[in-house]
This record gives sequence, structure tokens and C-alpha cells, in this order.
Amino acid sequence: MNTVLFPIGPCVLALVVIAMAFDLHARRIPNWLVATALITALPIQIIASGLPIGPVWWIAGALTGSLLLMPGYLLRMVGAGDVKLMAAVGALLGPRAALEAVLVTTAIGGVLAFFALMQKRRLRKGVAGAMSLLITMSSDGVVANAAPESDAARSIGSLPYGVAIAVGSVITLMLNA
Repeated sequence: MNTVLFPIGPCVLALVVIAMAFDLHARRIPNWLVATALITALPIQIIASGLPIGPVWWIAGALTGSLLLMPGYLLRMVGAGDVKLMAAVGALLGPRAALEAVLVTTAIGGVLAFFALMQKRRLRKGVAGAMSLLITMSSDGVVANAAPESDAARSIGSLPYGVAIAVGSVITLMLNA
């Protein structure tokens, strides 16, 4: 089990709660919030992990968080703000906890999408769109032929993925406490 040191937990919690509120209200995660979190994460990592390791954990966590959500962004399943928010969360948590947070966030996002499809009575269309995307990706091997707006996006609409990131990050913090 990985442990999250004191200053990191409250900072991650504050970041994801504020980001979730913005995402629910405006369907956007502001750049100033993510930039502030990224800038603040470096000294926090230096305080928590020490000088030689802190900056390494900071950059490795940011890269882990952002690169793991990048395929979703390229497929237009998540927004750029979501990728940047996950980078900031990763910079605060470090690479191992960032990986855990991304995995939990992805599961939570899937559950949210499932319930959104159920609520709108479009589960069949959403599953068909997801299967079509998987088949297209596996046969072509390239995402460049993907439609500008995927079938899944048309069937669900826009989901505030900041909620999934917030819940996934909080669960990761609780599991690593």
C-alpha cells in the first residue's frame, strides 16, 4: 500500500472539488485552476519527498496522469481540461498513485456513462457506438478515420468527467491513507 503524505491529500481534495464544481456548472475546467495546481504541486512534492526525488515525482506523476487520458482526448471522449486536471492530480500524487487514480477514474467514468445512457434510454445505441469505435480502431489501426463526433458522444451528450476524476482521486486517497 502506498501512503499519501499530509500536504498532498488536502491539496488534491481541494483541487478536485473545485474542478468538479466548475465542470458541473459550466462543463469546463479552468486553465487557471490547473496551472495553479501544477505550480503548487512542485514545492509540495519537494517538501513531501525531498529535493532529489520531489521534482522527479512531480513530472512523472503529471506525465502519468496526462498520458493515460490522452487516448480518450484523441478519441474525443474526454476534454482537454480533463487531461490537464488529471496531470495536476498526478503531479500532486506522484506516478504510482496517479496510475491508481486514472484506473479508478476510468471505472467511475464508465459507470457514470452507463447511468447516463440508462437515464436517456439510449443504452443500445451507446453500446453499439462503443463497439463500432472498437471495431474501427482494431481494423484500421488508426484513429484518423474517426468521425468528428463519435456515436457514443451523440448518444450520451456531454458528461462532466471532472466528477469522475474527483471521485476517482478521492477513492485513491482513501485507499492510500
